[in-house]
Order: sequence, then structure tokens, then C-alpha cells
Amino acid sequence: MSLRGTLALLLFFACLSQLIFTAESIRGARRKLERQERRGDDNISVHKGKFTTKDKTQCSWVARGEDKYIMNVTCKLGNGDGFTCRYTAKPATCTEYESNAKGYWKQIARSLKKQKKLCADPRAMIRAGMCKGAPLDAHFKLTHTSQAKPPKTEKTPIATNTTLPDTKRQCKERIDHSELAKEKCGDSWASLCAFLFTVIQSGDC
Repeated sequence: MSLRGTLALLLFFACLSQLIFTAESIRGARRKLERQERRGDDNISVHKGKFTTKDKTQCSWVARGEDKYIMNVTCKLGNGDGFTCRYTAKPATCTEYESNAKGYWKQIARSLKKQKKLCADPRAMIRAGMCKGAPLDAHFKLTHTSQAKPPKTEKTPIATNTTLPDTKRQCKERIDHSELAKEKCGDSWASLCAFLFTVIQSGDC
């Protein structure tokens, strides 16, 4: 094999080795990223539930987080409309949470069901009874809401006055002027007088 052929072969293997190394590096980085994502998902805790309010509104909630939890509440009204809202809290600021996290979420679920102005009152907090002495961050506070669509209001029909004005009614209630013409003008002029009386009444209309 000539020197030129040998150099070309070496160059080919060098390029091939570089491509293999690059491909392995990319696969390794991808596997590392996937492991990191899985570890991150493992750290995120999810709690959820369903409940029905006193006015029979069907609702569900999902809370996700690590230190800070975001709880999304979705409700459907009987007429097909609905509303959603978001609450946030830091349960770990309650010292009892670490030893009884399950009890904490049960109390939060009961508190949600008892809310009189769910998703509507930013001052009303979703509280856990076991955290009475804890900072306010331990309880869920309303941070965002999307209220239900206002019900469609039926337009009140506008009443129309079907009563004709007096002058129009009088025009419709025309009288026979023949007798009056005979009385005022005599038999010979009765026809002409009746015509004049009719013209005068038409002018009033």
C-alpha cells in the first residue's frame, strides 16, 4: 500500500473514532439529564382530592410542590359553567407537618369543602387545624382566580303602546254627516254640506 493510501486510511479511522466518541458523549449527557429529571420528579409531592360544596357544586383539587405547594381548584356548576383558582402555601413551616403530613392534607381537604366563598375571597385561607400556631404561610392563600361566566340574562321585552292617540281614534270613528247636512243646509244643499263636513274632519286628522 502506498504512503498516500496509508495516510488516507489512518485519517478515515481517526474521523470514525471522533464520530463514535461524539455520539457516546451525547448519549451519556442525555442519560444523565434523564436521571436528573427523574430525581427531580421524585422530590415533587402530589396530593389531590374531590368534594361537593353545600350548593352541590362538583370540585376537585391538586396540590404539587416541594417546599412551596401550588394547589389548583376546579369547580363545575350545574348549568355547565365553572371556575378555577390557585392557592399557595408552605406546609413545612408548620412544625406538625413533618410528623403528620397525611393528617395535614386531610384537614386541608375538609377546609376546602367548608369554604363559603371558594375561589372568591382572597382573605379567606384554607387552614389546617393542626397548624393553628404556625405562620400564615402554612395555610393556603388565594393567589389567582378565574370566576364563572355570568349567567345569561333574558332581555325584557319593551312594552309597546297599542292605544292610538285620541285624534287617530277620532279619525277612525267617523260619523255620517248626511243628517247633519240636511239639518244645517236643507235638502237642496245637503250633499255639498256633507262633503264639506267630511273634508273638515279629514283636515283635523
